[in-house]
Amino acid sequence: MSPVWQPLTFSGVAAFARARWTRLLLLQTLVAGFVAVTVVVFLGRCWFPVMTQAVQGLSGFGAVRGARLAWPAPEAVVLAENRFLGLVVDLEDGGSTGQIADLQVEFTRERIKFVSLLGQVSFPYPSGVELELNRQTLDPWWNAWRPAFLLGGAFATVLFLFVSWLALAVLYALPVRVLAWLAGRVASLGKSWRVAAAALLPGAAWVGGAVLLHALEQLSLVGLGVAFGLHFVVGWFYVLGAPFCLPRKEADALVAGSNPFTPAPAAEADASPASAPAASSNPFQDPHPPPADNG
Repeated sequence: MSPVWQPLTFSGVAAFARARWTRLLLLQTLVAGFVAVTVVVFLGRCWFPVMTQAVQGLSGFGAVRGARLAWPAPEAVVLAENRFLGLVVDLEDGGSTGQIADLQVEFTRERIKFVSLLGQVSFPYPSGVELELNRQTLDPWWNAWRPAFLLGGAFATVLFLFVSWLALAVLYALPVRVLAWLAGRVASLGKSWRVAAAALLPGAAWVGGAVLLHALEQLSLVGLGVAFGLHFVVGWFYVLGAPFCLPRKEADALVAGSNPFTPAPAAEADASPASAPAASSNPFQDPHPPPADNG
């Protein structure tokens, strides 16, 4: 029996039906760790340098008070940007700065706005909360908390993956079991859940690779979106194919009653007590002779 270690083929995914749940958990942890590392690389390489530059470029005055942004200059200004993230202060929301980043965060007088290829969404500043937006306050705070934000991003990624894997495996377990039954394969509900959970891992690794390529500027935002959509297809591909690689059901046993034309097993036919004496061929010989008199 081959060891269960990889979910990259139909038979590899189906093998998790007979694996311990700890083996599946170990592989899930490895895949989740890989995806979390790619997210950390993306944050540290693409977003955090922009935020650091923006904080260091702040003036000595700026604050959010009474759900409004107080800013020293009325004109729109780009605090920092690259092709991934842009931070802009535009009090009048005039849009005069344009946009070159995949995601642009704009601070207007009364709202904070997020603009991307998918559209835009805005939120009002929290009422009753005062925020100091100046270099003297934010620079030491950001430098102290930046590693924690990276760690938090990794932890949030792992948590999200495990929760989504649990939910999707429950959802896909029934189709796996139905397909296994139609194909004449052995699959209990627990085995079907493990197969479904293993089938999700190639798609997650696919997304992790896409995020890494995007962070290294080898894949555009559109390409990343396409890769994210395709990772669902990858999961369905393995969910539909793996049940046909599960073990076949054993043939039904013959009903009661033995076949009279079937010879008895050799071991049974030849069996005879080793201690039994050989039968005498003389019909007049007493089978139980009296004991000899030695006196």
